[in-house]
Amino acid sequence: MEKPTDEKRKALLRSYARYSGMGFQMIAIIGAFAYGGVKLDDHIKGNQPWFTILGCLLGIGLSFYFVIKQLQE
Repeated sequence: MEKPTDEKRKALLRSYARYSGMGFQMIAIIGAFAYGGVKLDDHIKGNQPWFTILGCLLGIGLSFYFVIKQLQE
């Protein structure tokens, strides 16, 4: 079995960093929108957590948009 060269190793590390960064970005976006939804629900004092649900869905949609945009580069 052939040992990976320095260039292959660097390319592999770059791809790991890129994809793990996308994962952290998704978590941050979804978390921020969910947190905003929770705060809106607390402020409005409604019976149902509609803003939390809406925030989660918007966060998921936006994070997928950014991931797809980054994968196309």
